[in-house]
Amino acid sequence: MALVQTFEKQGNFLFKYRGQFPVILFLLAIPFIGITDYASISEVNERYYINISVFLSFVGFLIRFYTIGTTPHGTSGRNTKQQVAEVLNSTGIYATLRHPLYLGNYLIWIGIATYVFNPLFILIISLIFWLYYDRIMFAEERFLEKKFGDEYLDWSNKIPAFIPNFLTIKHPPSLFH
Repeated sequence: MALVQTFEKQGNFLFKYRGQFPVILFLLAIPFIGITDYASISEVNERYYINISVFLSFVGFLIRFYTIGTTPHGTSGRNTKQQVAEVLNSTGIYATLRHPLYLGNYLIWIGIATYVFNPLFILIISLIFWLYYDRIMFAEERFLEKKFGDEYLDWSNKIPAFIPNFLTIKHPPSLFH
């Protein structure tokens, strides 16, 4: 099987079971909680860590809330088991980046990882997240390319995958369906 088909197959499998990913991340946190020297963290640094942790997770939830609230039914932002898209999402937050829900997830998880007070854990979570969601994003983009062709390619060539470009924002037709 060619690499492109392998990535797509893996991405579709991971997409279907992405709801179980948080369990894996929580299980990974357990050993890091055990090896982190909490006694060496000053009260001031602890407050910074906690504030940063809560802020990152809160921003992640806001991104997810806005994305879900402004994404039309029957599109890629509202499906759970398989790739679905009646129209190409290209307004609202999808005008600034192609995968806003995954950016929200990443910020939530980095917030949680920060709360463990272990920089190595933050790095490991980032790498695992990237490996896991890279395949899912690949499969989603293959699906959209097949479904929408040049319309998708034109949009995806202008919009970054994961880091928002707020200069390209287009307000959605309606909020919170």
